[in-house]
Amino acid sequence: MELAEEVLGTNRQRNKEWISAETLEKVAERKKKKTAINNSRTRTEKAKAHEEYAEAHRAVKRHIRADKKNHMESLAVEAEDAVRHGNMRELYATIKKLSGKHTQSDRPVKDSDGNVIPDMEGQKQRWAEYFENLLNRPAPRETADIHQADSDLGIECGPPSKEEIRKAVMQLKNGKATGPDNIPAEALKADVETSVDMFYPLFQNIWEKEEIPQEWKEGYIIKLPKKGDLSSCANYRGITLLSVPSKVFNRVLLNRMRDAVDPHLRDQQAGFRKNRSCTDQITTLRIILEQSIEWNSPLYINFIDYEKAFDKHIVYQKNMLEESYTSA
Repeated sequence: MELAEEVLGTNRQRNKEWISAETLEKVAERKKKKTAINNSRTRTEKAKAHEEYAEAHRAVKRHIRADKKNHMESLAVEAEDAVRHGNMRELYATIKKLSGKHTQSDRPVKDSDGNVIPDMEGQKQRWAEYFENLLNRPAPRETADIHQADSDLGIECGPPSKEEIRKAVMQLKNGKATGPDNIPAEALKADVETSVDMFYPLFQNIWEKEEIPQEWKEGYIIKLPKKGDLSSCANYRGITLLSVPSKVFNRVLLNRMRDAVDPHLRDQQAGFRKNRSCTDQITTLRIILEQSIEWNSPLYINFIDYEKAFDKHIVYQKNMLEESYTSA
């Protein structure tokens, strides 16, 4: 990472990026007028300097208003362009800039008894306790009775090739947070062939020993606020930031499985599929609703949201299979 920072450099955050160079010149000119007031020796000179400073100050405010207006119009154009190209990430980022809303700083959370924890160290311990109890659960005792497939799918089981690694590196998304190793996707994509040559012997070794590096098993848990009382840990969603190099290895496996599994999936399934998303399901549901209204026909919709499901899907799958058999 030190070499990447030395060669590629880092981006600096700039405040009020919408202020133009002309406005900055006006600000510098106002500063000179302010200095002239302090250097005035007579009342006449000071009065004249005050008038010049007031005029310079009004000019700065006019230019700032114009810059801000132009900036807002530019953001609106960017948002429209993001919608046309289906770039939701860019759209949400632009809307956030337009709204001027910023994420609030951390607020104190309560312990398991409902008491507010004032100190930072106590809050860290509380978060560790909460996620440990939430994620470190015993395996479900019940298992779904799923019949074995008649034949195996044609999934390649040999060591990853350089072509597969190259494709996986190119599929990494930019602008994503890094894991504990602090290696961003942009660094790996800056020289793809070097990354491929670096990953190839590593992946061969992993395939042979059937053991991944310890660093890939670690990650940063980030808490995202949901609805409700934000002093309660239960009203946060935790996501884990994993090693980006581990995602390259996982992408190789996913590409192999996806090509073999996708033809066997139902057309109704849109989640976690290439070139499909939940937006397709929402569109379908909207059409059904519109037709129901148009034809004045009854429509019943049942939404099921399992709270913090995680590995409970096996139990849910078993219950759904039993219900479908009973209904049949």
